[in-house]
Amino acid sequence: MTSRITGLKRFVEVTSSGRRTLHIGSGDPVVLVHMGANPWSKWQPVLPYLLDRFEIIAPTLAGWEGGNPLAGPITLAEVTRGVIEEMDRAGFQSAHIIGCSMGGLAALGVAREGRARSALAISPAGGSGQEQTQRLVKHFEILNNLSWLRRLLAPIVLSHPRMRRIALRAVLEHGDRISARQAIAIGRNSANGDWANLLAGFAAFRLDTTPEVTVPFMLAWGEFDRFTPMVNEQPLWQKAVPHAESHVLSGVGHIPMFDDPHQTGRLMRSWLDRQMSGTVVAGLPHEESMQTPAARTRRRHSAS
Repeated sequence: MTSRITGLKRFVEVTSSGRRTLHIGSGDPVVLVHMGANPWSKWQPVLPYLLDRFEIIAPTLAGWEGGNPLAGPITLAEVTRGVIEEMDRAGFQSAHIIGCSMGGLAALGVAREGRARSALAISPAGGSGQEQTQRLVKHFEILNNLSWLRRLLAPIVLSHPRMRRIALRAVLEHGDRISARQAIAIGRNSANGDWANLLAGFAAFRLDTTPEVTVPFMLAWGEFDRFTPMVNEQPLWQKAVPHAESHVLSGVGHIPMFDDPHQTGRLMRSWLDRQMSGTVVAGLPHEESMQTPAARTRRRHSAS
């Protein structure tokens, strides 16, 4: 299966306020919510796994290039409201919500509003304490404050696969696998955010345990995610959504759609198919899908 679809721009709808939303496919409704600093286009590598069965919208969140402007520090309520507005515009009374990083928070917000059929949060942010949140804010501040010379040199540096892997290590385990154009786009999108309001909002984010979520929910963690590591994020997420299943994506970082589109696309598709038919996610029993690949190997060896 190819991991890339060309010509997607013709499926991008632009609202009167300027918000850009990808709207493509037919079937059961699915909403893809992007991570901070990366718009809907970052879902492109995994779309081939979904388009034969699902109608998909992928909105651009407020504060980012292609999204609505922010009137003040971004809040979870505002992120959630933006997703629901696009659901209403697409005619989705409810939908399966898949979000990455900050999009995972949006998935939680939509579920709490009663508009989600199920929710899959990939590398979800917001579950760690204030120290971890401040570390993430600092990372974004560094990206935002790159000097003009570094911005000028970035395309040259990122043209080399080894340098892409080093430069993107915070969010990708295999930065050398993406193209120079994709790497440059990550930097450009980061630079074009409304950082004054985004950073103030990120610093204030807290993962509340109420209201309760009752729809099927999965937390998917990158094995080598340095940005929102499972060890920091999972404990509070499990308190917020006690019934959530957990799955570890092998060998990937914070943006698994780039690190391993096949593995990530299969997980997304099997999760959605499971909601229709009750099959096991990715062919793994629940208790095994929670373990890291190394732990699964040790378990199998001990059993033999």
